[in-house]
Amino acid sequence: MPINDVLTWTNNDIVELTNLTTGENFLLEFDSGVMRLDAGRMIRVTARALAQHNQNQLINAGKLKIQPFKPRKGRYVKPAW
Repeated sequence: MPINDVLTWTNNDIVELTNLTTGENFLLEFDSGVMRLDAGRMIRVTARALAQHNQNQLINAGKLKIQPFKPRKGRYVKPAW
């Protein structure tokens, strides 16, 4: 993405989806395509992505947890490799 492009989202638009199961992997359908969410893993998506029916079924069944994204405080330091 070029530096001059304007972002179309803010941190308030981001949510974290966590797979609470230990043995189930899920294929989540988004407008941009399908993404696999492995057991015990978390992904960050825009809140707009939750409009998909299959994510809401998994959230209501207690298999996915949704929470707002909380950016880390502090300064990013590039690892010295």
